[in-house]
Amino acid sequence: MSLRLLLLGFALASCSSRSTDTRSTSLPTAKERVAFFCEAVLCPSRPDDAAFHLVHREALFGAGDTTVHAVLKVPTADTAKWSKGCDAGGAEARPAWLKEVLAGTGWKPTTAPDSVRCGQQTRVIHVRDGLVILTDERH
Repeated sequence: MSLRLLLLGFALASCSSRSTDTRSTSLPTAKERVAFFCEAVLCPSRPDDAAFHLVHREALFGAGDTTVHAVLKVPTADTAKWSKGCDAGGAEARPAWLKEVLAGTGWKPTTAPDSVRCGQQTRVIHVRDGLVILTDERH
């Protein structure tokens, strides 16, 4: 019996991976970046553009790990939609990954943010800048 399990393990290990590692820089247009992001992560409103790094690692059994680091450029009128139904607090204003994700966008948070937690997601919302900094890490 253990030999069968060992062989099954080798067979599954040789199968192609369903893991993904996608950066917004791999998509040439804002429309493609937004479409990809909002298909992967629920968007309460349509961003104008998205800068992100999404990683999903499949597990042999179970859901695996997912990491979402994103900055979304949204119309300032839509920023309230990104905090609706969320709890105040719980987010780091300048996460360590922020500089890397923002590289090349020209976007810079300049105002004091609102910080909210929406389930496992944290969102730092710069209302006047129209920026939403979103973190979702599930392990």
